Amino acid sequence: MSAGMIKRPWLWTVFAVTLLTIPAAATLVARAHRRQLPSYGAVPTFNLTDQDGAPFQSRALEGKVWVADFVFTSCSEACPRLTEAMAQLQRYLTNRGADARTRLVSFSVDPDRDTPARLKAYATGFLANPALWTFLTGPAQDIQDAVVKGFKQGLEKEKSTENADGFTILHGTKLVLVDGKGQIRGFYDATDGVSMARLREDLAELLEHGGV
Repeated sequence: MSAGMIKRPWLWTVFAVTLLTIPAAATLVARAHRRQLPSYGAVPTFNLTDQDGAPFQSRALEGKVWVADFVFTSCSEACPRLTEAMAQLQRYLTNRGADARTRLVSFSVDPDRDTPARLKAYATGFLANPALWTFLTGPAQDIQDAVVKGFKQGLEKEKSTENADGFTILHGTKLVLVDGKGQIRGFYDATDGVSMARLREDLAELLEHGGV
């Protein structure tokens, strides 16, 4: 310590203020450079039924950052890949200790056949944690409205001679990220590793900033 510093205590004041200012300035710079996620509109309210047969309303997700996908239990092509992607997200969120602030929600696009019991068996096959990951079914029109109008995903049932049921279900295969205020913030391809890495980054970004 120099004699000049002792004789001029005001220099210590300037030094202390500078030290306090640096972290605040760094925080402001970080906020200024935060990557702003787009907003694709709000998810409408819905009232469906979960895999335990209990009512599940969209308000249960308020304040949570969550990811939705759209599957049906008899699907043998895209749906297993989508559900496995969700299972990987479940492990990621659990390992990060973020499971209390997040949810995963799988909507059945075949509600006529996907009963709660059938969804529960399907969820068990993918080791879904019911405290984190919910599977939903309900009236066909309610599902249609939620998927098409709410999440902006395609959903059609077409006649098919190749299917034993006489029809095939065409549906969106994106995972959808929703923030704590119910705003859609991104769409991600479950079959693309780069897209899934971006989903994890965007999800973490929302969590870091209070879910929005």
